[in-house]
Amino acid sequence: MKRILASSLAAGLTLLGVQPQEKTSVPPPPPGERGEPDHGQIIQAFAKQGIRVNGAEAAGIRPNVLLALREARTHGLGNSKVDFAAVEIARDLGLDAGPGSNTVKNIVAAVGWLAGQGGPRPQPPPPQPPPEWSRYFDETTNLWRQGDFMSLLNEKAFHPVKISWEDIGRHQGSVWGDRISDVGIWVRKDEGDPASARLALSVRRDSNFRDKVLMVPADKIKVHQRQGGRTVEKTLPERLRELGLASQARDRNVIVSNQFAVVPVPARGMEGAWPQGVPPRAAFTFSIFPYGSTNFVITDVIEGSSEALVGPGTHQLLYANVEGQKAPFTASRAEDRQDLLRLERELKAQGMDVDVQRYYLIQVPIRKGAGGIQLANLGTPPMARAFAEANVMAVASAGAGAGQPVPAPPASAPLKKDDAAKAAREREGFSRVAIGHGEAEGPYSPGSGWRGQRAEEPIRVTVVYFVTPVGKVTRRDMERFSAAFAQWDKEAIWGGSFVTKESGM
Repeated sequence: MKRILASSLAAGLTLLGVQPQEKTSVPPPPPGERGEPDHGQIIQAFAKQGIRVNGAEAAGIRPNVLLALREARTHGLGNSKVDFAAVEIARDLGLDAGPGSNTVKNIVAAVGWLAGQGGPRPQPPPPQPPPEWSRYFDETTNLWRQGDFMSLLNEKAFHPVKISWEDIGRHQGSVWGDRISDVGIWVRKDEGDPASARLALSVRRDSNFRDKVLMVPADKIKVHQRQGGRTVEKTLPERLRELGLASQARDRNVIVSNQFAVVPVPARGMEGAWPQGVPPRAAFTFSIFPYGSTNFVITDVIEGSSEALVGPGTHQLLYANVEGQKAPFTASRAEDRQDLLRLERELKAQGMDVDVQRYYLIQVPIRKGAGGIQLANLGTPPMARAFAEANVMAVASAGAGAGQPVPAPPASAPLKKDDAAKAAREREGFSRVAIGHGEAEGPYSPGSGWRGQRAEEPIRVTVVYFVTPVGKVTRRDMERFSAAFAQWDKEAIWGGSFVTKESGM
């Protein structure tokens, strides 16, 4: 963090330095980069710190002043290179820079004055999202606090979570196992500020503790790649063979869990939280924490797939790989992304399995103890504040008992059954979301060393459909959720819970 030192001396500071020489002729400073101080400005800056220098001395120390000034403007006054140059300036002026002396501190303050061109300038506060978007963002990420919404979920025995347990291996009736993974969805209030991200709400078919899943033929999962400006579709087993991650025994079927991500997505009337000239959108990244295991993760959206090797340590962010650069994913209201809707129509016409609102997170297990592994390490989420929210939800869920619906907060009364007909006539409260990607934020490194390191264990595919609130949530929305869940039932050869030994959806 940049630190600007105060430009005033403490009362009673002794004046230091060589006495000025009168009428010294000094050639003008050489031409330099724009904003470089002349001799007079250097003399003025040092005088403000009680250090008197004359024209000849200003010329002599100017190279080190410019060096310190460049470092201060680039890295802040706290940079060690600024202090090093200040020591050199003190020695050139014959000043005491030893222990107990304030000389170096005062010279750094003079550099700070020059950097501010007349004194340190107050930094403008970071731009704040517009109030309407900020309010909508907060309401959506805290939707689980709304009694009516929670009552509708309870009627269907759906479960809202901020952290989803997407485990490949877990012991019966336990939260522990040898392939434990937590997954979160981090939506940014300000697209350019990853620290503004908060955990979005996911609606699961059943609780984390019960973890009802499906077994689906692996070739039903399609992965998409962008090659030469066109989309190429491959089955998951085909892509695994290309990556050197195929398994002879475990690639016939995969574990599938499906859920809905309820994310705040700005409407066109909400301005300022995203780059100008683009459709309104909210940037997001998934995070995954595989605890003690290592997994190769494939993410797939309509614009293509990305890959990353993740391992134990902490939650690791998953970005889109856009031509070797990492970019957050983005969520827009579908009607605002006619380009993606057009791409969806074109690819479907070619017989491809695509959906603008679908996100695949595919976990491929890597052998324990595999050597030569280098993880992707694309970044970590702002965990402290956001996880506090997730913990509040977890406590509420635990209070209801494992496998039981979470009780609605008492803030508002649940809808009465007599209102069902009226609610059915209301417009949907959730709208379809189109997933794209945002601006590049640095190089993308997927990790390395995974080829030939596949563990002979099942693959888990998390299927997430993105929706955003556009009105009052109704029973019709819950019916749409149910219908979408049922679509995956048709693809399954088995459905149930491995951790509670329950079968049958």
